[in-house]
Amino acid sequence: MLNVELLLAPAKKLAELNKAQIEKAIAASQAATKEYVAQTEASIKEATAIKTIDGLNAFVKAQVTLAQSGVEKVVADSKVLAEDVKAYNEEVIKLVQEGNAVLTKEVKATVKKATKKAA
Repeated sequence: MLNVELLLAPAKKLAELNKAQIEKAIAASQAATKEYVAQTEASIKEATAIKTIDGLNAFVKAQVTLAQSGVEKVVADSKVLAEDVKAYNEEVIKLVQEGNAVLTKEVKATVKKATKKAA
């Protein structure tokens, strides 16, 4: 008889890994959303305080700088995300290989026992 608990161990690890990955992605998304909302609120407040052409020029320059730093942040975040995805994929491959090894071992043991009983 196959050891079900042993066979399910890699699947359980994979489920835990998936849960952790999803939680991490949600947390990152929530943090980015909060940051974006705060920046938008600050920009609105700054825009409504503009009273002069010089103030408008300063606001526009600040928005250009903000946009540039935003692009840099997106690029940096994308690199981190790519590294996380790579690590996740490597772990998934490892767990699948572990599951296959356990299954192969259990099947061979079962076949061996069945062969002995038949003989």
